[in-house]
Amino acid sequence: MKTSTILTIILAVLAIVMGILWFNATSAKQKIAAQNDSIKASFENATNTINEIQSSLDSIESFSGMLFSGNETPVNTADRRSQIISGIRNMKMEIAADKKRIAQLENQLANSQHRIKGLEDLIAKLKASVSDKEKILAELSGRLGVMEETLITERQQSAYEIAKRDTTIASKQATIDVQEKDLNTIYYIYGTRKELLEKKIISREGGVLGIGKVSTVQRNAELAKYKAFDLREANGIAFPATKKGYSILTNQNTSSYKVEKTGDSYFLTVTNKDLFRQSKLLVIELL
Repeated sequence: MKTSTILTIILAVLAIVMGILWFNATSAKQKIAAQNDSIKASFENATNTINEIQSSLDSIESFSGMLFSGNETPVNTADRRSQIISGIRNMKMEIAADKKRIAQLENQLANSQHRIKGLEDLIAKLKASVSDKEKILAELSGRLGVMEETLITERQQSAYEIAKRDTTIASKQATIDVQEKDLNTIYYIYGTRKELLEKKIISREGGVLGIGKVSTVQRNAELAKYKAFDLREANGIAFPATKKGYSILTNQNTSSYKVEKTGDSYFLTVTNKDLFRQSKLLVIELL
């Protein structure tokens, strides 16, 4: 074989080898670049997710402080309780959503061909932060329980005070009603002299030898023998008319009433209640 031919073959082989080496180097470079791009994309995506989760956790902590802040708490206990219940419910939902996103992020990194130490550390810190927020949530729930007990106690105390006040008012009103009824009740009786004497409503006193005696109302009146009427409900009474008329034996002020005859009856009408009720008894002798 000629030397030139051999040389040509050698050069061709070298060219092929160099081409293969160059191709392999280019492919490896492209693969490394693709890996770097993938790592960079994964890092950026994970970092953005971590920042969002951390921001959510920070807002939970801020909101939990606001719920029990003296400046932010409503004056009304029921409104305050309602606000806290709503806040706790929202916090639970946010924490659950954040835990789900952390789990998804961990799954993505576990399935990735590359481990990123910094991201693993950040995820561990996020999980610790979530645990802290759950403790805060448990504390808020405990405070809500205390508030619920306080609200129940306040309602019971309020109901007790209202019932006590109503009882006091009812008792006072009953006393007033009794006093009003007693003040406006007039006890009356009418009858002939003989009837009044037999019932021991009156007695005959004074005079000489039976002449000049007058009818006098007994001091210790037995009210069971009398009828009654209430000046708030009736303005007078009727009693029988007789040929000789009648005589009022008790001390009613004569300007406090008037008597008119209607058919076979007289009717005594009270014209001044304040004056008339100064005497609780009304005794009429039919003549």
